[in-house]
Amino acid sequence: MRQGKISALIHNSAQYPDLPFCEVEVHFEQVLDLPDGGHEVIPDSHLIVSRRAFRNNSSKYYMNKKETNFTTVTTFLRDRGIDLDHKRFLILQGEVESIAQMKAKAANEHDEGLLEYLEDIIGTSKYKTPIDEAAAELETFNDVCVEKNNRVQHVEKEKTALEDKKNQAVAYMVEENELSQKQSALYQIYIAECADNVRVTEEAILQMQEQLNMELEKHEGNESGIKELEKAYKRASREWETMEKESQGLMKEMAKYDKESVKFEEKKKFLVNKQKKLEKTMQTSRLAASECQSMVEKYSDDIERKTGETTQLEQEMQAEEKELESIRESLKGKTQGLSDQIAAKQKSLEPWNEKINQKQSAAAVAQSELDILRERSNAGAVLLEEARGKIGTIEETLQSKQTDLEERQAQKETLEGEVEKLKHDLKKYMAREPEVRAHVSSARQKADEARVSLQNTQNRGSVLTGLMRLKESGRIDGFHGRLGNLGTIDEKYDVAISTACPALDNMVVETVEVGQQCIDYLRKNNLGRANFILLDRLPRRDMSSIYTPESVPRLYDLVKPKDPKFAPAFYSVMQNTLVAKDLEQANRIAYGARRWRVVTLDGQLIDVSGTMSGGGTRVARGAMSSKQVADTTKDQVNRLESDLEELEKKFQHFQEKQRNIESQMREKTDEIPRVETKIQKIMIEIDSTKRSLVDAQRRVKELSAEHKPSKSDESQSAALEEQIDAVNNEIEELNNAKSGIEEEIQTLQGKIMEVGGVRLRGQKAKVDGLKEQINLLTEEISNAEVQKSKNEKLITKHSKARDGSEKELEQISADLEKLEEDVTNQATDASCWREKAEEAEEALETKKGELKALKQELDDKKAELNESRATEIEMRNKLDENQKALAENQKRSRYWEEKLSKLSLQNVSDLGEEQEPMELQTYTNDELDAMNKESLKAVIAALEEKVQNASVDLSVIEEYRRRTAEHEARSADLATALASRDSAKSRLDGLRSARLNGFMEGFGIISLRLKEMYQMITMGGNAELELVDSLDPFSEGILFSVMPPKKSWKNIGNLSGGEKTLSSLALVFALHHYKPTPLYVMDEIDAALDFRNVSIVASYIKERTKNAQFVVISLRNNMFELASRLVGVYKVNHMTKSVTIENRDYIEGR
Repeated sequence: MRQGKISALIHNSAQYPDLPFCEVEVHFEQVLDLPDGGHEVIPDSHLIVSRRAFRNNSSKYYMNKKETNFTTVTTFLRDRGIDLDHKRFLILQGEVESIAQMKAKAANEHDEGLLEYLEDIIGTSKYKTPIDEAAAELETFNDVCVEKNNRVQHVEKEKTALEDKKNQAVAYMVEENELSQKQSALYQIYIAECADNVRVTEEAILQMQEQLNMELEKHEGNESGIKELEKAYKRASREWETMEKESQGLMKEMAKYDKESVKFEEKKKFLVNKQKKLEKTMQTSRLAASECQSMVEKYSDDIERKTGETTQLEQEMQAEEKELESIRESLKGKTQGLSDQIAAKQKSLEPWNEKINQKQSAAAVAQSELDILRERSNAGAVLLEEARGKIGTIEETLQSKQTDLEERQAQKETLEGEVEKLKHDLKKYMAREPEVRAHVSSARQKADEARVSLQNTQNRGSVLTGLMRLKESGRIDGFHGRLGNLGTIDEKYDVAISTACPALDNMVVETVEVGQQCIDYLRKNNLGRANFILLDRLPRRDMSSIYTPESVPRLYDLVKPKDPKFAPAFYSVMQNTLVAKDLEQANRIAYGARRWRVVTLDGQLIDVSGTMSGGGTRVARGAMSSKQVADTTKDQVNRLESDLEELEKKFQHFQEKQRNIESQMREKTDEIPRVETKIQKIMIEIDSTKRSLVDAQRRVKELSAEHKPSKSDESQSAALEEQIDAVNNEIEELNNAKSGIEEEIQTLQGKIMEVGGVRLRGQKAKVDGLKEQINLLTEEISNAEVQKSKNEKLITKHSKARDGSEKELEQISADLEKLEEDVTNQATDASCWREKAEEAEEALETKKGELKALKQELDDKKAELNESRATEIEMRNKLDENQKALAENQKRSRYWEEKLSKLSLQNVSDLGEEQEPMELQTYTNDELDAMNKESLKAVIAALEEKVQNASVDLSVIEEYRRRTAEHEARSADLATALASRDSAKSRLDGLRSARLNGFMEGFGIISLRLKEMYQMITMGGNAELELVDSLDPFSEGILFSVMPPKKSWKNIGNLSGGEKTLSSLALVFALHHYKPTPLYVMDEIDAALDFRNVSIVASYIKERTKNAQFVVISLRNNMFELASRLVGVYKVNHMTKSVTIENRDYIEGR
């Protein structure tokens, strides 16, 4: 774009000053050229590519009116063949001139010459970067090859310097190989001898085993039976414990029902007692009411009868009074004065009598009320006394229950104390059990170690025994004994060291002379053979700690020598043997970068050579103890076994006591819930009794309050008594007051009687007698009426009491019925639980009996087995002796086999020597029999001395081999580097060849087309492209030489402007033929051409270029007149417009 800002492209005029954007659309169609020169548009291939510029200097791209981006548009056009990379579709006037001004080759990488221009079009420029990279890689490989060659030469010099020392070491190794072959033969002889001994011993063992099997048949199955019994006993114990827990649960459930039953019984007892009391109260009220009713009826009859008697007496008295009056009338004259006086006195006496009668009546009423109050008070006293008697009975019952409760609580406390004591005892036993068990284990371990020691001593046979006897006698000095006895190792590594170091059975002596004395003694006494380690001949070695893979321990470091001077002896037989946890770790360590000799904890051995041994069902043990032990005798073993047996018996007694304590504690623990249930039952009864006592005490209080004279009654009684006393006093006073009158009347009457004589006196006595009877009856009637009223009130009271008792009795009856129903339901449930509890108890007792029987049977079986094992042990001891002999021979055989397996021939064939056998020869029995063992020993001794006296640095072998290996490795590295360099060179040559061939092929086509185009355009001229360096076109570039018509050859830079344009156009058209593009835009390429050349170019475009569309911008008429469509651009009112004209003459002519 020529504008600095894209917004400058937007039209701005007076008519359209504020247009928001401008847009350019380019329409594309895919066409199919027809043979007749025409074309056919492919359907649905129309495409509109547009760009819209906005005032904010942004722009957007569209394809078929849909927004897209620049990348999508360019990718689409590239896929359609439009060269957007070199823009060959756009040919400007300046670009045509620039082609003419191009140099043969660019001066620098930022410039472009004719070579680069053509190479971009041909496409070989893609090889430039790979060629540069390949050249740099080749240069790098050349440097590496030079460096590696120098290293190879340096290593070769070092290897040559080691040749002499290597030859000496090889000679030494050949002697060692000969020594190994001789030792192999000797060891095979020893192995054959051990095999013979093993065969004989195995036959003896087979016979002993048959005898042992016959003995085992006698008690076969006892052990399995005991195991089954033990399982059954444990299973029965668990079942018994489960049943015991279930029984305890049922007992607790029963305790709950017992508690409810006690509550029901107490409630029932209370209701029944209350019912009885109410019935008694009703009966008492009924009887009292009946008695009161009888009394009422009696008093009513008495009142009626006495009232009749009183009426009759009154009638008689009236008659007698008339008779008396008549007598008095007859004596009236004589007694008138006296009568008048008496009448006057009697008249004066009437007020007094009236008052006395009133007072007497009041006194009778008060006395009656007082009697009622006193009777009521007396009746309450009887009930109160009964209630107090009941309190005494309840208190006695409560005291009895509390005594029982205290006894049960004391029993519970005693049981809990006993349980605590048993727990304490059991805890002490359990605390002591590990200690006792440890004592037993320690004794067992001591016995086992002593037995093993004795076995080892016996296994070592008479050799060690004889030599130790020789030492103890003082006949030899410097003999230390068996190597395995001179140190200790943790028992964890017993199997490992016993497997890896059979040489622990070797005897240790100070000097060669002592060793020779021992050998002579053994030979003289025919005690057997032994291997000796000579402390003074052991080489000095570095025994310090070493680095080990995975930090595993070195077997030698685990041994604690009895004396530091024995350390070299242990190192001589163990070397740097390592101990691994398992075979997997052993494999990792043994076959690592450095070969190691490794033994596992379970006795599997991997040697440096890679051979694996050990393992199996029977592993080696006992070669070294975990602690220093003295030589053990048979008596010591017997004593230790006796001590062990005694401790085991004590431990069994200890366990039995512990089980007894557990049993007692379990029984007493089970008893506590039952006692607690009884305590709860008694406490419920006590609570019920206390409630009854409270009720009785409340009853006493109620009766005391009910029948105790109330303050009103007391005050009323006191008032009545005072009233009666006052009335009686008044009556007495009235009687005293009228007594004088009565005496006067009596005196007057006496005078009248004297006057009247006997008749008057008799009549008067009759009347007075009748009056006295009437007064007595009247008094009795009055008393009867009072009693009747009193009994009627009592009848009402007793009726009310009876009615209340009947209602309360009905309620109690209903409560009793409901209670009976609850008791029945509870009894049913309790019966079910009781049956379950009884069944559980019975099953528990049964299971306890079964458990006891199983225990007894188990003890009997064990006793029987122990008795039968005595014979078996004796047989096994004999069998063990033979097996020890077998093991000794097998051990010796394994020892010699191990020593044989350690022998190997050293490979010297890679050191320039003749090929020797790599494997040691295995001899047949016949070959071994033919060998002389002593001769072999002599040869071996000579070879050993020669080897030991040789002063050879064997490390030079490794050094030589390392140098040889290094030389081979360096040579291999050099060969690899050379191969890589050659590969890089081949790759570079291939890229250069591909670039050259591709360029030259395109260059030839373009050069040929250029010649044709230029000759056609200029009608006789000539033009060609020349390589400056024909051997390497890329070194100097390309020259564009032109020979215009009727002129000589010239460089394009020396041509005129028109000639340059024609030459450049010829090249453009040649490139179009080489790599066509569907679209060309030419901008005034004819500006520098004359009329003739413009016509030639226009005709060429019109006639020759049928496979592309040319959009030509031109102001030359002889150019645009040949176009099929003309577009004219003009400006009106500051606005650009265009006019399109179809050139029908051109179209029709075509």
